[in-house]
Amino acid sequence: MSTLTEKTVVKKELLYDVVGRDKYQINNKHDDKYSPLPPSKIVQRAEELLGQELPYSLPCENCEHFVNKLLYGVTQSNQARVKRGFTEELIPEIAEAALADK
Repeated sequence: MSTLTEKTVVKKELLYDVVGRDKYQINNKHDDKYSPLPPSKIVQRAEELLGQELPYSLPCENCEHFVNKLLYGVTQSNQARVKRGFTEELIPEIAEAALADK
């Protein structure tokens, strides 16, 4: 992914190759709000995108949007935040844009 070109290429890599020895966890945090698609459908949809160049934008087209689209069929992300004083708050407009299905 290049933030200069605002594009990324969909790849398939082993989890271990990506995280190495770093700690990680699976976080299906929207399962209570959305029904996840069957695993076979998620993999099929992901494999159909392999090698494709996609737009990348932190507020509306980031990796969390991508994964949630595959998993639940909706684009949603809680990554985009703005700093106000000493606290961080979600930007409502970004959250609404992230929920809009393109």
